[in-house]
Amino acid sequence: MMGHGTAPANEMTNAGPLRARLIMVGISLAILILSGCSPRGYFEAFSPQTAPLATQTIFVATQRDGPSLLALSGDRVRTLRYGRIDVSIPAEHEVGQIEWARDGEGFGVAGAWSYPEASGFRRAIQTQPGASDDVIVVFVPGYNMTLAEATYRQAQIAHDYQMTGPQVLFAWPSAAEPLGYIYDRDSAIFARDALEGLLADLGRQQDRRILLVGHSMGGQLVTETLRQMSIGGNTALNGRLEGVVLLSPDIDVDVFQTQLDRIDPLPDPFVIVVSQRDRALRLSARLSGQTQRLGSIEDIRRLAAYRVTIVDLGEIRGNGDNDHLIPATSPVAISLLRGLRENGLPAPPPDDGAIQAVQVVLRLPE
Repeated sequence: MMGHGTAPANEMTNAGPLRARLIMVGISLAILILSGCSPRGYFEAFSPQTAPLATQTIFVATQRDGPSLLALSGDRVRTLRYGRIDVSIPAEHEVGQIEWARDGEGFGVAGAWSYPEASGFRRAIQTQPGASDDVIVVFVPGYNMTLAEATYRQAQIAHDYQMTGPQVLFAWPSAAEPLGYIYDRDSAIFARDALEGLLADLGRQQDRRILLVGHSMGGQLVTETLRQMSIGGNTALNGRLEGVVLLSPDIDVDVFQTQLDRIDPLPDPFVIVVSQRDRALRLSARLSGQTQRLGSIEDIRRLAAYRVTIVDLGEIRGNGDNDHLIPATSPVAISLLRGLRENGLPAPPPDDGAIQAVQVVLRLPE
């Protein structure tokens, strides 16, 4: 018999999950506000009124479900499906921008194809025009993105950074809704095996090296997958990785340390692009009871034991109020990062057990 003053059992057991749900709803609503409530991006197939500036091919590997490549939802499927989307970049394109289709102009779909088997997908990447030593860029996008947004964003980044190698989008199943944070976090965990399979397949079958790029929650998926591959003894990427780049990673710093502890060998270079102006990451840290996330880290001494390069964009503002995509949307950041890419990263210190991390602060041109 329940005594006086004792709360019903269901109220006590539900208090924790309810509080957690309210916190995540708060994060999602805040990110929605930070995003400016802009219209969502969807594919448009049309013939531009003026000749496009360029056409960028994006190879897609995804676990999203749907009737066709251009009509995929955020629902999950266990097997990978493969495709190719040719993106037309408009003549009026400005660096850092995705010009959404309007009145027959803007980013659009010049063509789309599906590959029934992984073998056809690999052959298409292998025969993609370009120098034989051009790296394959595998891009893992972040939270709350439609397939069109992720595809167009990678096309914009590849064009603005003048990347000439094959572009592969790993489109894990995002709900593409601001209130879908928990669903997306679970989807990123769900997608680890598929990303491992894709990387292993490319590593074993392709002559080109691979550059692995993760943004925001996609950075968490990248590091979890590399950790998983290392623990499981999957050596397909050994000698194949050109490097790893995490853009504004939404990762707990303590968790990141445990991930790096188990990734052996650690990819070189391993670059983390951060900004203390990133309002979305500051909010995420605050609501989780922390002072910072990896993508907004201020004290690099927390990473001193690891051979990583931290590129700090804290002095540079992005377009609009949201700096969560500053490496892709700021013309200044793009120019500085391109220069860093072309001129090379600073050499890391000797591996003598002392400080290993390198910090590069990119400043506004005088």
